[in-house]
Amino acid sequence: MFEDFRLRIFLTVAQEGGFTRAASVLGITQPSVSQNIAELERLVGVKLFERQRTEVILTPAGRIFKEHAEKILTTYAESAMILARFPDTVVRVEASEEVFDYIVDDLLEDFLLVHQEVC
Repeated sequence: MFEDFRLRIFLTVAQEGGFTRAASVLGITQPSVSQNIAELERLVGVKLFERQRTEVILTPAGRIFKEHAEKILTTYAESAMILARFPDTVVRVEASEEVFDYIVDDLLEDFLLVHQEVC
């Protein structure tokens, strides 16, 4: 599944109330959690957590961001489920030999260079 792991880290910190607890749940180091949250705060341009001695609490901006992060991860999951329905999709290109040799062949090569996941 595809997603921005920083959002998963953010939501886990919010749920667990601490960086160390979130790191344990996610199976990553506490410094990694801290770095990802700091990067996320730089990207969005606001402080998402108030850091206290024993816990972290969402700021007002963090509460709003949390709602959107949940929606984004839900959309990622829904998209992955939809796309999973098409694992063996086959696209056939038909053209006369002349059209293929002079037009399609070059275009197909360019397409395959950009979309290397297509066999």
